[in-house]
Amino acid sequence: MSRPSEPGVALLPVLPDEAEAVSEMAARIWPTAYGAILPPGQIDHMLAWMYDPERLRRELAEGILYLWIGQEGERVGFLAAGPVRAGSPCPLHKFYLLPEAQGRGLGGAAMALLRERIAAAEAVSLELRVNRNNAPAIRFYKKHGFTTYAEDRLEIGDGFAMDDYLMRLPLKP
Repeated sequence: MSRPSEPGVALLPVLPDEAEAVSEMAARIWPTAYGAILPPGQIDHMLAWMYDPERLRRELAEGILYLWIGQEGERVGFLAAGPVRAGSPCPLHKFYLLPEAQGRGLGGAAMALLRERIAAAEAVSLELRVNRNNAPAIRFYKKHGFTTYAEDRLEIGDGFAMDDYLMRLPLKP
């Protein structure tokens, strides 16, 4: 696989005192990412549930790797993966770019860097959930080698559910 062509792409650790900044970035991204496929109430519910700063700090303490996606010193997105364990699949919980950063190869470059990092830690695969109606995200993941292995519906409270494809990217040792 060739190196990403977009210059200056880096993955930088999210520190516990940056949890609010992750929440704020998610609140900027989600209305664009999900506005056409989820009702506003569900977006609000999921943002409050998944991006509460205390929850993010707990997840960091539990070994979930939160990383800023940076380009030339600017934060253009974030991701969360793990915990990473040798010989096991690694969950990819979050992978988001600001709308203005999309379509420039930054996501692909960040995915390549993440893949290298997770493979070096000897995880066997990256696995994720993606909304069945999120065609742009599904195209992105397929372009980067993920395949669908199952479908799932997860009740998340307040009458909302996540209707997802489960996708996997095998990693070579």
